[in-house]
Amino acid sequence: MKMRNAMNNALKNAKIDMTVATVAKTQKGNNIALTVSEKHTAEALLAQRAIWEHIFDVKSIKKDEKWYKIVIHSLETDIFNTENGMENLKTELESYNSGLKVITNPIWLSKSENRSRTAILAFRTEAEAQKHLKKRLLAAGSTYRTVEYRDYRPNDQCQKCQTFGHLQNKCNRSSRCLYCGQNHQTWDHKCRLDS
Repeated sequence: MKMRNAMNNALKNAKIDMTVATVAKTQKGNNIALTVSEKHTAEALLAQRAIWEHIFDVKSIKKDEKWYKIVIHSLETDIFNTENGMENLKTELESYNSGLKVITNPIWLSKSENRSRTAILAFRTEAEAQKHLKKRLLAAGSTYRTVEYRDYRPNDQCQKCQTFGHLQNKCNRSSRCLYCGQNHQTWDHKCRLDS
């Protein structure tokens, strides 16, 4: 709240009619996200940057942008799970796959220390992501399978099998009723009314 109030005071003192609603650090703590009130835009806030940027000790300030992501499977950890591994993977992918240009270094999707892992690649446009989707990408002398990235949270509950961590449209498990736990769809549940 301290930074939010400092920003709002700086804007008010400059006679700018704009309100910053939230100032929050991201989960990893590497970034700060600012949210303006409904009647204002990120562009308008950035236009007033000189008034408030001194409040933050940051390397850069930019507008959030939507990224289009795909998943790359079975990356060899002995090659890419190193200090510069993701930077090397980005270089390999961009060098050996025609037209491939990712926004930033890939990030690991899986946390395990298995011999192979999964990572996420981010692109600026949906067309770029689609171009490299469902085809094998070349890196470090091997080819790697790609699939669409789906943003699921651990607490997302599937309406088909009733487990957590995925959604119904990608579920390949048996149906399970939300009410009784039996092997039928929830909408097929018939309540028994005992008198």
